[in-house]
Amino acid sequence: MRWRRGLAVACVVGLAGCASDGGSSTPPPEPSAEPPSAAAGPTAQPDRGGGGGAPTGPDPVREEPERSATPGRLQQLVDEMALDELAHRVQVVSVAGTRPRRVTSAEGSANLADFGARTPAAVMRTFRPGGVIYFDHNVGSVRQVRRLSAGLHQAAQPTGAPTLLGVDQEGGSVSRLPGPAATGQPAARDLGGDPRFGRSSARRVGRAMAAMGLDVDFAPVADVDTVGGAGVIGERSFGTTSGVVAPMVRAQVCGYHRGGVGVSLKHWPGHGSTSVDSHDSLPTLTLPTRTWRREHLPSFVAGISGGADMVMTGHLAYPALDPSGDPASLSRTLTHDWLRQRLGFDGVVVTDALDMAAIAGRGTPGEIAVLALRAGADLLLMSPSPQGATAGIRAAVADGRLSRERLESSVLRVLRLADATAARGPAGC
Repeated sequence: MRWRRGLAVACVVGLAGCASDGGSSTPPPEPSAEPPSAAAGPTAQPDRGGGGGAPTGPDPVREEPERSATPGRLQQLVDEMALDELAHRVQVVSVAGTRPRRVTSAEGSANLADFGARTPAAVMRTFRPGGVIYFDHNVGSVRQVRRLSAGLHQAAQPTGAPTLLGVDQEGGSVSRLPGPAATGQPAARDLGGDPRFGRSSARRVGRAMAAMGLDVDFAPVADVDTVGGAGVIGERSFGTTSGVVAPMVRAQVCGYHRGGVGVSLKHWPGHGSTSVDSHDSLPTLTLPTRTWRREHLPSFVAGISGGADMVMTGHLAYPALDPSGDPASLSRTLTHDWLRQRLGFDGVVVTDALDMAAIAGRGTPGEIAVLALRAGADLLLMSPSPQGATAGIRAAVADGRLSRERLESSVLRVLRLADATAARGPAGC
């Protein structure tokens, strides 16, 4: 099952050229530095996904699930979730271990510290995250990853709610998975700006990922590398102009979908014009909005109109659009007003990793989690303290900074995405 609403919205409001793969995307009208009003952009479309977490009290009675549920069933699950479960279901976490039910002493200790459970399968049953992201410490062989994924999905089944399993698999230097399809995936720059090559490469990798039980790839990179060797994106970008990058992004979205996995564009609003690495400190974009519109916006428009499932917000400040200087990951102007209202994106908004130095000084893990959710994020990627994030969300609901309804809308959006990956058929792109 694939969604095409993003394309329809972009066509209606004139934000994208609705070109076929390899075609160009026409950027939106010249932006203003003022936050857009609801009337300035399209009304947000119906939710496409959702998420969830672990309850503090007794579990509600739930039927034994299948991985693919009906929309009404997903809403019922969300309605029944305790507050802590909602807070867990808006988090994507990293677990320690390569096997679902057996861990080393060090792996078990790490999981206990983060989640109060020893094994990855126990984390799924008790903490109940919205997603799990794999890193090198989770990955050995194709067979091992397949077994880990199967074990995690199986452990999540009694909760009644599907969980996303994802990975950063861009190609080139950012390759996490084993097997020839993944290890042989070219870096974005090495695809030579050829949309057919980009689409076929993504399809091949998507099939390999789906065969290993993975649901989403945190790719493709939609950043346009406009500073060359002075930048931090480098070969991770498809090229140095929007005319090259936009059709490549759209082609890769299609390819991954044809392969059977969802995707996330990154790093909104564009990491290609800065030499500062957000792993180390907060980059501030200084380019004029006219330049940003021409060089950096079209690739995100192309990916969204092509049906991207998620958009990752970067730890990037852009005072020309949000004078507060807040990074996009914590900025309501850049996340809600621009992504949701101006661009009409109705998929899942996921933050970049919350353990990065760029936002470390913004507060405790709980405070940062609340800021990201208030900005409009649906998924919080890798909080340095998942339980601290949960406590912060719980406190924010208690004092009115967040509502339960706000959490439920994100959880439902993530659940719908996870459910769609379980029932995904051939993409029609």
